[in-house]
Amino acid sequence: MTSETSVVGKSLPLLDAYEKVTGKLKYAGDLPAMHRMHHAKVLRSPYAHAKVVHIDTSAAEALPGVSAVITHKDDITGKKKTCGSPWHDFSFNFMGPMISPEVCYVGDEVAVVSAVDEETAKEALKLIEVEYEELPAIFDMEEAMKEGAPQVRPWGPNSLPPSLFEWGNIEEGFEQADYIIENRITLGNQQHAPLDRNACIAHWEGDSVSLWTSTQALFWIRDAVTDFFELSPSKVRVYSTPTGGSFGLWWGNNFMLLAIAIARKARRPIRLVLTRDEVQTTVKRRERPLIDAKIGITKDGKMVSQSYRHLMDNGAYGNKFDPYQSVADIYTTEHARVEFIGVATNLLPAGCMRGVGDLTLAYAIEQTVDMAAERVGMDPVEFHLKNHWKTGDICHTSQEVVFAKLLFNKNPTVELTSSGLAECITRGAEAMDWKNKWKGWGTPSSVDGHKVRGVGMGISTHISGLAFFGFNGITVKVNPDGTMALTTGIGRMGQAGDTTQAMVCAEVLGVELEDINVIDGDTEVCGHTMVTFGSNGMHMGARATKAAAEHAKEQILEYAAKHLEANPADLDIKNRRIFVKGSEDRGVTLKELMSTPIFEYLAAPEVIGSASKGVEFDKAGKMMMADFAEVEIDTRTAQMKLIKFVAVHDSGTIVNPAVCENQVAGGYYQSMGLSTTEHLVFDDETGAILNPNFMDYKLMGPLDMPDPEIMFEEVYDEDGPFGAKGIGEGVTCAVPIAISNAVYNAIGVRIDPPITPDKILQALKSKS
Repeated sequence: MTSETSVVGKSLPLLDAYEKVTGKLKYAGDLPAMHRMHHAKVLRSPYAHAKVVHIDTSAAEALPGVSAVITHKDDITGKKKTCGSPWHDFSFNFMGPMISPEVCYVGDEVAVVSAVDEETAKEALKLIEVEYEELPAIFDMEEAMKEGAPQVRPWGPNSLPPSLFEWGNIEEGFEQADYIIENRITLGNQQHAPLDRNACIAHWEGDSVSLWTSTQALFWIRDAVTDFFELSPSKVRVYSTPTGGSFGLWWGNNFMLLAIAIARKARRPIRLVLTRDEVQTTVKRRERPLIDAKIGITKDGKMVSQSYRHLMDNGAYGNKFDPYQSVADIYTTEHARVEFIGVATNLLPAGCMRGVGDLTLAYAIEQTVDMAAERVGMDPVEFHLKNHWKTGDICHTSQEVVFAKLLFNKNPTVELTSSGLAECITRGAEAMDWKNKWKGWGTPSSVDGHKVRGVGMGISTHISGLAFFGFNGITVKVNPDGTMALTTGIGRMGQAGDTTQAMVCAEVLGVELEDINVIDGDTEVCGHTMVTFGSNGMHMGARATKAAAEHAKEQILEYAAKHLEANPADLDIKNRRIFVKGSEDRGVTLKELMSTPIFEYLAAPEVIGSASKGVEFDKAGKMMMADFAEVEIDTRTAQMKLIKFVAVHDSGTIVNPAVCENQVAGGYYQSMGLSTTEHLVFDDETGAILNPNFMDYKLMGPLDMPDPEIMFEEVYDEDGPFGAKGIGEGVTCAVPIAISNAVYNAIGVRIDPPITPDKILQALKSKS
């Protein structure tokens, strides 16, 4: 912190804490029924790839209580635009139809029914007769990329054009290296697995539509509906409730558009609630990577060149060509080549999930870096400190560079605005007692009979938002009693975004958090706000919040100057009171000011602060993190136990320590799942998911592992509000690195996540 603050920096309770602990917080599934509302259910494909040769819905339509049935043939806009028309998500998460005559994964939509209740809708689904022509299906990325491979979906090639970044001369760089380390890694198929299911209600009134749902992308959904249904934004209103966990899952999703489509045909409000199996198997998953890494180093442990080829399994409809992150820059080398390729397969679509891109590529980089440190016999901590990037280094792979090229044909230079990575590494090593526990390569940290322990570390980085996702529009209205209404479209996914935005507002205006009432989740009330993703809420969204509060403060001081017969520049606000600097006894309370008429107007003032603020793309900060783990493996039972975990994060100024600690802890639990138990199992023959719910998809919880030791390195970022950067996504990125490296230190065999007893047993057998 560069100056003393009164609200920012305190562990204040969440604004909705009482609602949450008493069960009163309303999620999408809790929304009350509307007059004449019916319920919708979706018929889904049993095949990974097939054509719908014939579909007969007459029996379903004749069932008493059924109000509508839609298939790919339906004209859902009144403009000859069928459900089978592809829609395009500009955020690269999705491109495809709502309902397709060619289904492309098990669970793809075939038809939707609405009826008086869910049971009737389910019964109607059974009456729909579908004749399929099964088509070749591809489940492997490298097979999908081969020349002559069957086309995964009805349009475009199976693999998107590469997103390529190069600097220096990669061949020359490898020629300078004394050692070249090559590695290939993959990870499991992780699903977002939110504890809550999602739902939506769609209702048309004339040519206008309203949608109620849980989402982190309020205005993104409005724009998607506007685009697909060919409506004016003034005809689309979206209401967002908090999500019961999202992690990138609940942006805009097909089931929301399906509800709108069938509501139009049924001419009544429609509720569509997803089952647990549908959440798990029909919406989205994390992109599974296949990464080839190659690093060149000198004998003294200096990295001189690096090359990464990152294939991303997009599934049937994922549309990512680039994970738009900067982790490939985390080691500064003169020569590099980084290539990203999105590949379609006939599996569940893939897209953004917490830590997207950086989690997968950082794992590949850090595993290879660990191998490089071993090759030269250097302590991993020493190797990291020797090579990591620093403030002012170039962000070669920043997505902003890509968009500057695409939109303006310019190649700007983007520099790293701030970094406390060295301090994170040093502090983490001290907390882990690394000097005593690290015994060298090939030596476990301790051996007790058949139980061996190992330690490992890993670093990563992540964006604090992306500027090209748009401006943020915020308003702050001051009430006659001095309380305030903050209007924002920030998504509420449990990350306390409403609370921390209110803290920024309260800090600027010299009031308490309890004085701020946050109004959110309504596209007609809130100013446009970018999708809440990529940890942009504080670093980017709060810039507009701070500017709107400053605008309100400017008005307050002008009105107070009239009361106090002072210059507005000589006034300030603190503890709900406006006063003259240096003469604090001369002042007026905010309540008194806002409720007292001013002579010139014969009325009390009205104060509304507002700001519409974009973010200069070269002023977008990156968060940093260093994680350390100690594991114990029983070589008789192949069971792994986590003994200790240390996480040190540079997220700039920590606005609310309790919130940020919970973010780090949540990312730790989630990535421990990826590291050990979470993995969607696809049938090799059919492409169907064999563990479609929590009975067979194991989530990790607090009882499965020790509490993490969490520390923050508060490096003030000059461009962030009060020096803050993001935190929510990057907390997942270094966890699997530290765990995997600790396992290697313990047993001397590298295992890619999920690290299961079966894999450990096979590794021990192969070693012996």
